[in-house]
Amino acid sequence: MKRCLVIGCWCLAAASLFGRTVTTGTIVANPGATVVVPVSVDDLSSVGAATLILGYDSTIAVALAVEAGTAADRGKFTYIDSGNGRLCAVFSGFAEGGGLGATSLPTLMNVSFALRDGTQGLFSDVTLQDVQLGAKDGVSDLSVGNPLVTTNGMIRSVATDAAVSRLENPFVVWPKTTLKTLTLIPGDSIMADADGAPIAVSQGVTVSGTIPVEPPLGGWQTGSYALLTTSTKDLVFALDGVTNVSFRITESSGLTTYWADVSVAGEISVTPESGSLDKATVAAVREALADTLLSHPEVNAIVVKGDSAQIPLIVDLGIAPAVDVLGTTATASYEAPSLEIVAFDQKTGAVRIKVTPGAGNAIRTTMATGCIHAYGTSDLTEKMKYISGTSIDLTPYLKADTKGEADLTVSLGTHTFIKIKAEMAIKQEGDTE
Repeated sequence: MKRCLVIGCWCLAAASLFGRTVTTGTIVANPGATVVVPVSVDDLSSVGAATLILGYDSTIAVALAVEAGTAADRGKFTYIDSGNGRLCAVFSGFAEGGGLGATSLPTLMNVSFALRDGTQGLFSDVTLQDVQLGAKDGVSDLSVGNPLVTTNGMIRSVATDAAVSRLENPFVVWPKTTLKTLTLIPGDSIMADADGAPIAVSQGVTVSGTIPVEPPLGGWQTGSYALLTTSTKDLVFALDGVTNVSFRITESSGLTTYWADVSVAGEISVTPESGSLDKATVAAVREALADTLLSHPEVNAIVVKGDSAQIPLIVDLGIAPAVDVLGTTATASYEAPSLEIVAFDQKTGAVRIKVTPGAGNAIRTTMATGCIHAYGTSDLTEKMKYISGTSIDLTPYLKADTKGEADLTVSLGTHTFIKIKAEMAIKQEGDTE
């Protein structure tokens, strides 16, 4: 398989002369940050399978996780990380989708890296060491007579007093990054942060025209985003993928913070019936209501009914709420589920549990293993103690004929009586039965 390595400004022109172009993003961040590097492709037509080998400098960055991108079928995606600066990903299914980071191209995968402390001023190339694309017919090699172009990216670890500008490829400044100066030219961008923390540039930003702003991880949601804090006045921003946005500024200690107030159709507000919900739960509620919101664009408020202390747990169990739409309001009602032990083998420690959703609720996705805990005792007059090392086999939980059931394996020891609990965090002592 012939390949052509293209660096820097050659990449855009080369795409029209050769075949498909596979691109790795470039991210700028401070040491200690966790960043996500996207790997994108400009043309997925006729592609049925892909294998990518990615290289990086493990003395600068540590690979934490690899997720299938918006273009890939998560159920047909696997990867292996050697731990020594090399990982391999295999795809066998694709779907239409958008990009992440420095490109709007369909994303094959997103690789999470942690920048090591003490690496300021250094960078790790993120190289596409090998790319193979197979046709949907299962036999054709799409690079034959039509060579692939690969454009490598990098992770730049910069000090908080660094002057940052283009080195080779367009780059994205990661959220919460602190810099001395920042120079942006067309193609460079910054990324918004879901937690609202701005990028801080102490002495000024140099830019020609507008500053492109990439969506935060997970996409835009209704709310206020602090984009940039700097001494530079009159900056103009353009948010990728947002049509309803207003901008404002706040002043403090001679610095200007630029804000974007975003309104996403169908996601104007989330109002818990009792108490408040954390951001992760709010995002999960919106995801559970995605189909409803798409079919009801008039919705501009979401009311969440249920015990706010239990809703995060119910969400982690993969249970979707009952949904009712009245006018412009969607009401998501969460009822507490029940757990029961349906089989228990004392010799092997294999337990089969069943999760039954509350009224009107339904099992939607896999549950999180951290939610289900086992306790045991050899004497029911004593407190049951938490049994460490429990694991859950999620496969049967997802099958139609056993939906709601999963296998739990525990290490019994002298414990002859057990109980299963769904709880927010692991406790070392259970309540007396």
